[in-house]
Amino acid sequence: MKNVGSTVILGGGEVGYHLARTLVDRGRPVAIVDTDPELRQRYEEELDVSFFVGNGTDIRILKAAGVGQAELFIAAADAEEVNLVASAFAKHLGARRCVVRLEDADELSVYRSEYEQLFGADLLLSPQHLATIRVVNLVLGYDTQEIDFFAHGQVQLRTIAIQEGSAITQRSLRKAKLPPGTRVVGYLDQGHELSIPDPEQMPAAGGRAIVLCSSDRADRVERLFACAKQSDRVVVVAGGGLMGRAVARELTGHVKHLMILERNRDQAGLVAEEFPRADVLCGDVTNVAFLRSHRVPEADTFVAALGHDEANLMAALVAQELGAGQVIAMVRRSETSELWRKAGSFRAVSPRFLAAERIREYIENGYRANLTSLARGALRLLQREVSEDSPAINTALGDLAAPQGLIVGAIQRGERAWIPVGSDRLLLGDELLLFVHESKLPEADRLFPESVATT
Repeated sequence: MKNVGSTVILGGGEVGYHLARTLVDRGRPVAIVDTDPELRQRYEEELDVSFFVGNGTDIRILKAAGVGQAELFIAAADAEEVNLVASAFAKHLGARRCVVRLEDADELSVYRSEYEQLFGADLLLSPQHLATIRVVNLVLGYDTQEIDFFAHGQVQLRTIAIQEGSAITQRSLRKAKLPPGTRVVGYLDQGHELSIPDPEQMPAAGGRAIVLCSSDRADRVERLFACAKQSDRVVVVAGGGLMGRAVARELTGHVKHLMILERNRDQAGLVAEEFPRADVLCGDVTNVAFLRSHRVPEADTFVAALGHDEANLMAALVAQELGAGQVIAMVRRSETSELWRKAGSFRAVSPRFLAAERIREYIENGYRANLTSLARGALRLLQREVSEDSPAINTALGDLAAPQGLIVGAIQRGERAWIPVGSDRLLLGDELLLFVHESKLPEADRLFPESVATT
C-alpha cells in the first residue's frame, strides 16, 4: 500500500502528531495507527495522512497500515510494552527501521542492547531521559547534548558543548585533569569538522567533545566543560513520581541542598527511603502557605515534575510568585505549554516534544542512532569481541600499536566494564567498544576481525 520511503507511526498523541506534521511537510507518506477513533478526525482534517484504528500488537492492523513496506516504523504509543511488541512485529513484517519509545529512563540505560536485539529496535529513546538531561543542564549550567549507555549503564558516552572559560579550554588534553576512567574520543570544532584528538590538542570554546566515562564520574566530567559553579545551589523538586525521582537522582550529591515535595504520604515515604540525603516533605505543592513555610522562596531552582500539566504549571506559578530563582515546569501537552509559557516567565520542558525532536534528528542524519551521528558518520562506533583470530589477543593496550584514529574506549569482561589504560591486557572473549575514524576502519577490522555489532 505504501511505497518505500513511507513512515508508519504507532500512537497519535503529542509525539505522533508532531512527527507526522514534520514528515508530511517534507513530502513523506505517513500512516498513523491508534486505538482512539476520535483522533481520526483531527488528523484527516489537519494532515494528509492515512489513519488506522487499532492496536499496535494486531498484525492485521500493521499490515493494513503498510508496515511491511515502510522505510521507518515509529512505536510512540503511551504503553511501552505495546511499543516493544509492535517493533518486533514490524521488523518481522519487513519494516527497514524501527524507533521505540520507552517511558522509564533506567530501562534505556541498563537494557538497551537487549531491547535492540529482542525487539528489532534501531533507536530506543525515553522522553523522561531526554527531559532529565534538559533539566539538569538548566539547573547545573551544563550543556550536555546527548547521552548513550553501554555495559548495562556502567559506561556513558556523552556529547558535551565546550563553554567559554571552562577548565578544559585552559590546557591540552594531556595536561587536563580528566577523572580516572575518562577519555575524549572525538572532537567537533565549530565548523563541525571531526577529529579523534591527540593528547596535545587544546579544546576550544564552541566546539563539542564526545566523551567516554564511567557513569559514577559523569558529573566530574561535566564540570570540566562548564564554566558554572553550582555546588552551592538549593534545589526543590516538586513530585516524587518517575520524572521527579529521575531529576532528583541526577542532582543528588551535586547541589548543596535538595528538597523533594510529594503530596501522597505513602509515596513520600518511598521517596525518603530512596533519597536519604534529601529533605522529603509531604504536602500540597500548589499551596502557598506550605511552600512558604518550607523556604521555597529561598530556592535557587524550583522544578515542577508532577504527573499533570495543570498541577505542574500551578506549582510553577506559585513558586515564581514567592520568589524562587529559576523555575522549571514539565509540560506534556503542546497547547498547555504554549498557554502557560505566555502566563509565566519560567522554563517549560516538554518530554514529548524533546522525543519528537530526537526522532526528527535521527531521520535527518540518515538514520544514525548513536551519538556519532553528530559527526555524520566520520567517527564510527564499533562493538567487537576479542576472538582467537585477533592479533591483539593477550596484548597490552600500550603495546598494541594502534594507529591514531583508533581508540579502544571500553572493555567489558563478564559483568565488569571499565575504560582501560595502557597496561590493561586484552583477553579472549573481551567485548570492546571501539572509536574509529572512517579512514582507519581497515585497521580496526585487521586487529579485531570478529564484529559483534556495528553502529
